[in-house]
Amino acid sequence: MAGITLSDVLDIKYMGKWMWSPDGASIAFVLDDGGIFDLWLLDTSTGAQRQLSSAHDAVADFDFNPATGELALVMDGAVYRADPRSQDLPALWIKTEESISQVAWSPDGTMLAFLRAGKLATWRVGDSSLLEVKVPGRVNPGYLDTGRALGWSPDSQLICYSFVDDRKERHVGISDTDGRLVFRTHDREASVAPAFVDRQTLYFARMKERNLRADFCLLTIDRDDQGRAVAGEVRAFHSDSGDGQGSLLSVTAHPSPDGRQLLFLRETDGWAHLHVYDRGLGTMRQLTHGPCEDFAHAGDIPQWSPSGARIVYASSQGELHQRHLFLLDITTGEQLQLEELPGNNSLAQWSPDGRRIAFLHCDVHRSMDLWLMDVDDRAKTRQVTFSMPPAWTEENVPVAEHVTYQGAQDWEIHAFLTRPKPFDPGKKYKALVWVHGGPIRQMRQGFHPLHSYAVFYAYHQYLAHRGYVSLSINFRGGTGYGRRFRMGLHGKMGIDDVVDVVKAGEYLKSLPYVDPDRVAVWGLSYGGYMTLHALTQYPDTFCMGVNIAGIWDFAQWTRWIQSRTGMQGGLFVNFLGGFPDEAPDSYRRASPVTFAEQLARPLINVHGTADANVDFQQLDRIVSDCVKLGKAYEAYYYPDEVHMFRWRKTWQDAFPKIEREFDKYLA
Repeated sequence: MAGITLSDVLDIKYMGKWMWSPDGASIAFVLDDGGIFDLWLLDTSTGAQRQLSSAHDAVADFDFNPATGELALVMDGAVYRADPRSQDLPALWIKTEESISQVAWSPDGTMLAFLRAGKLATWRVGDSSLLEVKVPGRVNPGYLDTGRALGWSPDSQLICYSFVDDRKERHVGISDTDGRLVFRTHDREASVAPAFVDRQTLYFARMKERNLRADFCLLTIDRDDQGRAVAGEVRAFHSDSGDGQGSLLSVTAHPSPDGRQLLFLRETDGWAHLHVYDRGLGTMRQLTHGPCEDFAHAGDIPQWSPSGARIVYASSQGELHQRHLFLLDITTGEQLQLEELPGNNSLAQWSPDGRRIAFLHCDVHRSMDLWLMDVDDRAKTRQVTFSMPPAWTEENVPVAEHVTYQGAQDWEIHAFLTRPKPFDPGKKYKALVWVHGGPIRQMRQGFHPLHSYAVFYAYHQYLAHRGYVSLSINFRGGTGYGRRFRMGLHGKMGIDDVVDVVKAGEYLKSLPYVDPDRVAVWGLSYGGYMTLHALTQYPDTFCMGVNIAGIWDFAQWTRWIQSRTGMQGGLFVNFLGGFPDEAPDSYRRASPVTFAEQLARPLINVHGTADANVDFQQLDRIVSDCVKLGKAYEAYYYPDEVHMFRWRKTWQDAFPKIEREFDKYLA
């Protein structure tokens, strides 16, 4: 069959972490090729690329030495060194009994900090000495603004981190390079998002009322008689609160290069906009405005120029389902859209000299790839990495149509409708409702800037060539449409969100070219959870469903996630009115298992045993309950696979199974 094949879907490569070299001559990036993560180097002048590593498993992290430009990379659990100017292969440098996961060079390039099994250590280059750093708990990987676990002070003397203590409470800590604990928080509610503002000041957020409110704090770092760092005064300089219906979107501070200003993403007018706090004046000022959101997706953050005069950021200004890059003058407030590339542009990074910007772009026909822009000559903006197999041509890809329908309480729900390729309006087609995870996500018209949803966009293109209509929906609780929409699940989990999904099925059935008896629902994570709810609460709407790593019992999941990441609340605890023992009725209503007896259509389940987001025991419960109640189900599990399956070989098995189930029940 011509068109897009499953190999075309699974042969797409995906960008991982990337960063400029200190001299701006190159960009190092991790490329995911079917689950193998290797490090590549791009010459920013010529566009030439070469593979630096040959991992058996993965390059999990890397960092450039700011002083020498040398690369430290974590490959297969050990640290290797590589000179970007040399053709030599990376050399093994640091190997310990426990697998190493993340690395961070000190600003002066004399020390490397790294994590192994949640413990912090440093390696001093001069004498090759390894030092265990005292941390009163387990360091959380990826809790800082860049997605990293460790932050160095500008003078290379201190390291900040977020950790979980013995009581499973989240805290902020600072240790010095002698391994001594300098500071830690003790609040019963969480302290998060530490960032050094300058050598004497640390920012962090102290959460209140289970993340409904936050105090933005600055810690002064003093010196004792021996010149050692000691914790001084903690001052709350600002208090942020939402509408009392859910967690704050962000409490992360992005300090300017000189440390005088802190940039925040806040929703004071109901939309996610940039605000700047001036430490000298003691004022918080809103920089961006309008019915739009000034970030692209989870992990996308604004970036100060090296001079601190300008900020580059992604925004949905003018088009809620796209993201463009904007340049903001911090003094005058003047803004400039930097590119005209339809689709999604995000994760912009300045070159060290401030003359160029590298960013990721994806659109209807292309998955995420690196592009380079000369700030003063933007006509030279060009693509520099190429991830797509040749089959992904404009002729082969049906462009999804943006549609809306009325969801629960008559809210307008946005969605993207993909028709079969080729399409005959006189035929009656089988159809699928696709439900994203999160739920703090937003589906886009084309390839998504997040890997998980890019894979499923590609797979829906494959299904379009096999006669399927698909509708990718943005149900309430997601980003993209302001705080009120994102908080639409407050007191309504398992209620209004499910209605949004069911109304999507009804919308498909209303189309003249859709067979109303052949409409199914499926989704990943929260989307799997919605699939379970739709099939149990509204058993006559869909003819079958596919649940990928969804939650069956929300109280069970909440207790499990608390045991792993902390006991101080979060998004769902706010939506449900407390913890399971505080709001048992809410948890029963929010759990598909409550309605299991009503399940009347085939339920297909797929889950990985090493899932760190949703406990695999949810699948055990689904199977045992379906057996007990005599319900039609299938369960496919994949040993050692994670939440969003990593390996190409897994999808080579799972996708045909899913397609076979679709074909069987939608025939």
